Amino acid sequence: MKPLLKIAPFAAIVVVIASLSFMLSAACKKTKSVQITDLEKHPVYKNYKFSDDEKVIEIGVPTPWSTVNHIVEVMKRDEAFKRELKKIGYTVRFYPFMKGPDVNYFMKKGLIEGSIIGDMPTLEIASEGHVKVMTVFHKGSVSLVSRDIYRAKDLKGKRVAYPYGSIAHYYLLRLLTEEGLSENDIRHMPMDAKDILDAIRNNKIDAFTSFEPTATIFTKIDPTLHTIHRSFSSYGFFNIRKDYGERHKDAVKAIIAAQIRAVKWLRKSVRNLDMASMWMAEESMKIVPLPLNKYIKELTAISSEDLNELIAVGCPIVGAMNVYSKVACEFTFMEGGDINKEFEFLKMKGFISKDKKPEDIIKYFDRQTAIDVAKNMKISSAEIIE
Repeated sequence: MKPLLKIAPFAAIVVVIASLSFMLSAACKKTKSVQITDLEKHPVYKNYKFSDDEKVIEIGVPTPWSTVNHIVEVMKRDEAFKRELKKIGYTVRFYPFMKGPDVNYFMKKGLIEGSIIGDMPTLEIASEGHVKVMTVFHKGSVSLVSRDIYRAKDLKGKRVAYPYGSIAHYYLLRLLTEEGLSENDIRHMPMDAKDILDAIRNNKIDAFTSFEPTATIFTKIDPTLHTIHRSFSSYGFFNIRKDYGERHKDAVKAIIAAQIRAVKWLRKSVRNLDMASMWMAEESMKIVPLPLNKYIKELTAISSEDLNELIAVGCPIVGAMNVYSKVACEFTFMEGGDINKEFEFLKMKGFISKDKKPEDIIKYFDRQTAIDVAKNMKISSAEIIE
């Protein structure tokens, strides 16, 4: 109730996606950015009419975001997914949002059931016990862009913009630390992605961080901008509101299966990726008025890179689930693992309560569902009617 493309074998793809879920369980007009307290009055979100029907699953997704939006757009068009939802009596709706913290706001209010968000907002909401993290949705890149700055260490004293609380925010804080700077060494300019291009063009900021494809597209629109630093350090996760997921397990499994099929379909050909790039460009216009449809080649290149990175993080491609589970466990929450380091960093910066321990978060990462879905899937790839 509500208040690339080298084509990997199908088995490799589903195992990597499923085991990445297990790994975490085991261990452009310028406008003022809307603050978190005003989100239900947000000029876009206020028009969202969320359903009170228990069998309507509404999922928030930051947009534009490669390759997450590519996967979601394929899921929307997957005939196998539509048939499965009809069979079990559910409807799934995706809503575009500015960034992960905005999605979390509506999740905590019980207005939506699911989210596909980055690592920083996922760890935050999981630490509060609101969600169950079901799958790794993607691994992608975040970038630092400027006009006049050429080294990250030269950010000292500069005005740096970022979507507050997003993976781009975490990336900036971590990058400063790596460069021997503190967060007090820069002038913080939190703002939504839709405002950043005008801000840097009008000399109101000196640099910005953003998750892709925004950073790359801004450098294409304004060639005086350049990327200083880029990192494949960000994860996207599919989360379900904990209370809802426990009551509607079959529907959650159907969503996970659609995700796996979408990845398989995208990796079949560059043509498929181009089609998904066009779909995501159209959807992104609802949030950020960028002419993404002029940059299909760039969108496809970023997505291809992301998908290859998702496969690469699992370890050498093998078929055994238990091997993937072991490697994945070592990869993340053990000391020194990617997610463990991020978790400790967010605690240090005050985004997560300092008394939280890894086991307090691990219990909210699903141990088995994605693996079971991958094993029992009858249709391997999305069925797209052109």
